This record gives sequence, structure tokens and C-alpha cells, in this order.
Amino acid sequence: MLRSVVVYHHPDKPEARKAFAGLSRWLKKKKVSVVSRLNDSRCSSADFAVVLGGDGTILAAARSLAPHGVPILGVNLGRLGFLTTTEYKNLYSIVEKALKGGLKVQERLMIQVRVYGKNGKMSHASLGMNDCYLHAGSSSRIVEIETRLNGEFVTSYKGDGVIISTPTGSTAYSLAAGGPIVSPDLEMMLITPICPHTLSHRPLVVPNDGKLELIITRSSSPILFAIDGQVNRQLAVGTRVEIKSAEKKLKLLVDPKSNYFEILRTKLNWGR
Repeated sequence: MLRSVVVYHHPDKPEARKAFAGLSRWLKKKKVSVVSRLNDSRCSSADFAVVLGGDGTILAAARSLAPHGVPILGVNLGRLGFLTTTEYKNLYSIVEKALKGGLKVQERLMIQVRVYGKNGKMSHASLGMNDCYLHAGSSSRIVEIETRLNGEFVTSYKGDGVIISTPTGSTAYSLAAGGPIVSPDLEMMLITPICPHTLSHRPLVVPNDGKLELIITRSSSPILFAIDGQVNRQLAVGTRVEIKSAEKKLKLLVDPKSNYFEILRTKLNWGR
């Protein structure tokens, strides 16, 4: 049976376009079909995907490919490369390993986010790999966001906003806001307030099998809502955001020798 690989690249990076062209030719010589667009119906049956770019490129690919169970191999052509752990110099050797089934599959929790207006009607739905957040945006006024878990009142955050992150996303915006680093294999969600106007509000870990709700109860202007920093909306007072674990996890292809804590040390200078 003809093998198929998705090769997705950052369209605005010249080095990514060059890498895409070279890898596509290499794969075709090996009689491997190449799918280059995430909206191509053939993506759902691909053996795996190679993502050429930075972490943002992986986040975009994850929202499209995770529902189909297509494993993603990230190759770093960006700056940090925390999720795209393979360096470009190792591109062909690591893809060769993937074709031979020599890579390890890591599963990462994804979140399903739905937005409901005052009328109760859903206005937006999307998957997220890292996080979703509500933020005051350009306003200097405090916003108030009521938080519920499985229908039960948790607290009302007063400050600049709140972040809901996956374990994978714990090293992203949540970390910058003072949240903890969470091992990516854990089953949980993390609530991190953004500049809370109180000394008592601290990051909170909750089970991933529940339903979180964020309700905007006070704001002098529309609130910025974002998923993975890429899907952006302006939300009004009375809007409710619902966050649950997605039905399917993202599958990442990694070298069997890779170590999460080594990545923390080398990429984030953790513990140094």
C-alpha cells in the first residue's frame, strides 16, 4: 500500500519553504505520497506528519491533525523549538526513522473550547493544544471572571484575566504568568490567574475529566479571548467559555532517547 506523509511548513519562512521542497522530493523518491495542505481530505489517512517551523507551526497543525489521530514529528526552524524538538540538521535521518517505525509516540492532552453568547447560543468552537485565555487587552481596568467546575462555583478572578492550560501549555503563557511546570503526561488542567488583584489567588490544578466554565461578569470593554495565541476573538460581558478535554489526544513522534527534563534544561535553561 502506498504510504502517505503530511509535510506542513510555515509559509512565511524561506528556510521552511526550502526544507519543504527538499523533503518532498526526497519522500517522493522513496515512493511516499506527500500531502501539503492541512485541509486536504487525505490528511486523515496519512501515516504521520512532518511539521517544519517553530512551536507555533506545531500548534496550528495539532488543531487539524489531532482529531484524525495522525502523529506529528516537529522539526525546529524557529527560535525556541520546545515542541519541535528535532533540529533541521537531523531532518532526513529522523524522517527515515519515522518511516521505519523507530520513533516513540507521546500522547498530549488537547482541550475542546466552546464560546456561548448571552443568548446561550454557541458562537465559536475550537481545539487547543497549549491553552486558552481571557485577557483585559489594552484596557487598564480590572476584569472579573467567574469560574465554575462541573457547575460548582470555584472563585471569581479579579485582575487582568485567566489562563486555562494543558500540561503541555504549562511551559507557555501560564509559566510567564507564574504558573508551575507540569509534566506533559499528567491528566489535568491548570488555571492560572493573570496579575490577580489579591494575594490569595494562586494557580490551581483541576481534573481533566470535568467541565470548566469561565463567565465574564465585569469589564469596561470587550475582553480578548485566544486559543494557543492563534485563534482570537473579542468577547463581551455575559459571555461563557466552556473548556473540556478533547475526545482525542495529540500524538507526537519523538526520538526514543529524548528526555523531557533535558529539553527543559536546554531550551528553557531550567534549573541552571
